[in-house]
Amino acid sequence: MVSRFGGFGLKTWITLVLPGAIAYASSLVGDRAHGEDIVQDCVCRLLGHAARYDLPRDGRKLLFRAITNACINCRTRNRKMLSLDQHGRSPDGGAWEVEDVAASAPPVMAMAEELRSAIADGLQTLPMRHRSALELSSLGYRSDEIAEMLTVQPDNVRVILFRARKAMATFLNARFSGGVAP
Repeated sequence: MVSRFGGFGLKTWITLVLPGAIAYASSLVGDRAHGEDIVQDCVCRLLGHAARYDLPRDGRKLLFRAITNACINCRTRNRKMLSLDQHGRSPDGGAWEVEDVAASAPPVMAMAEELRSAIADGLQTLPMRHRSALELSSLGYRSDEIAEMLTVQPDNVRVILFRARKAMATFLNARFSGGVAP
């Protein structure tokens, strides 16, 4: 197995790929636990067919393509559900009690939370392909890699990224200039 993975094993390959895959899936579905479930399912399916692929070379692209498709399928099948723990409640229903002595001043924390919330809301307004391209770009993938993962032409990736960034700028400008976001 060592030779199939270019000097390292399957466990190392999974360890290298998993954090980015979970971050990507979680961002697309808007929930970390659901993102982890999607990644686990996609990794299991990919490993089930590992004999057909060169995982060290193509595995990451195949995994991200599978995650993208799974998130699209999930979004078309399920309505977005809001978790209560996203609104300052712990999973058991009680309030979180965390004291961070190194925390920023309350106004800074409030502005950061407002910006994070606005970005999350803006991302949810984007079409899945635009959001996927934007997320992959933010994870450091090049246009040609994104094109392969999303099965589009590299020139189309640049157009998709331009449109996604423009839509996000429009949304954020409307949100923070007192206008109503589209």
